[in-house]
Amino acid sequence: MRLWRPQSNDPAGVAEPHSKRVEGPASLPYLLVQNHAEVQELAEVVLNPGREELVVVLSSRAKEQWPPLDVDDVRAIVGPGARIYILPTGGLSLDLNERLPGRLTPYNGSAGAWLPGFGPESDPREHPIVFDPTGEYGLRALRQLAYGLRDALLVRGVEGQADPWLAYRSLHLVRVKDEADLKIHGLQEQLTQALEERDEAAQRALDESEEAVKRARKERDEALNGEREAARRLRVAERDGGAEVSAQDPEGALMELILQRWLETLSLEERNEHPLCPYVLGHDFVRSAEGLSNLVRDRLAYVCAMIVCKRVESLAALALSPLPTNPHAHQGNASPNGNQSAWQCSLTRQDSQTPPAVRYLQLPDGTIKFTGMGSYKTPTPPRR
Repeated sequence: MRLWRPQSNDPAGVAEPHSKRVEGPASLPYLLVQNHAEVQELAEVVLNPGREELVVVLSSRAKEQWPPLDVDDVRAIVGPGARIYILPTGGLSLDLNERLPGRLTPYNGSAGAWLPGFGPESDPREHPIVFDPTGEYGLRALRQLAYGLRDALLVRGVEGQADPWLAYRSLHLVRVKDEADLKIHGLQEQLTQALEERDEAAQRALDESEEAVKRARKERDEALNGEREAARRLRVAERDGGAEVSAQDPEGALMELILQRWLETLSLEERNEHPLCPYVLGHDFVRSAEGLSNLVRDRLAYVCAMIVCKRVESLAALALSPLPTNPHAHQGNASPNGNQSAWQCSLTRQDSQTPPAVRYLQLPDGTIKFTGMGSYKTPTPPRR
């Protein structure tokens, strides 16, 4: 007896007049049972003693129309000649259960397969029923169907047109490959996204770095331009007659000399770190400096420049020391001797008994105000 032999005019066997044929994705037909009359026709096909085709019934879950097992997967196992029916669970599945002997019919997602020659005296092993207690009806249920059909053929002692177990193995390998391809595709998408994010982050970092370089170059150019302008003003002053300028505008000449000492003493990096802060010359400052016969004017400009760029505290040679408090000054008096923010710096060697000193104040807004010249002598500790 040949099993699952497709008919020449009907690839599904014998077409049922009242059943609806549905074409699946692979153009393999199956029959959808829709009423009790079609249930009766299905029972007659299963019980027909002259039937040569395998009959497979796939049931749906309750309140669902389509079975959980994929019809194309079942077709791959049972072969092209089998007749596949889809039976909704409910009144129709109960009707089929009443019409077939043994009362072993599929329901709620399970599947049944009947070899030819089914009857009341048939061996149940020749007509397997596939039931998955988990309700998943995936590859495990398909494997159970393949095992059951292979065992049924062994019990009959016949050879089918296809080996259901080998068909299941091929199907399983295809499933595994599809799942692997899907996972590889997902990983490739994640890798692509990670690479895009990395490239975007690298581009942002590059743009920020280029912007920082542009800002640094701009600041450097501005500093160089400032230095060139200061040097130009100094050359103009020297060209117009430095001695005469000094006599006619001693404050301006001293400020030019302070700028020159700052430019000559510090490097570009040091000038960026210690720029010249705002400062003013008190009305008595230049006059008091001119009154000192032993004062070196260039040395005075150097000291003033270091005070204005705030490097005086790091130069030990300037001998910083706070002025003593004037006991007769009112509290809050801004005079040099009454304000503790006034300092004096030695302008000569340390062994001088009364070295001249620069007196200045730091105003609340940060401006340095040079107030005058004076004498400095290291205070001696009181006698005990």
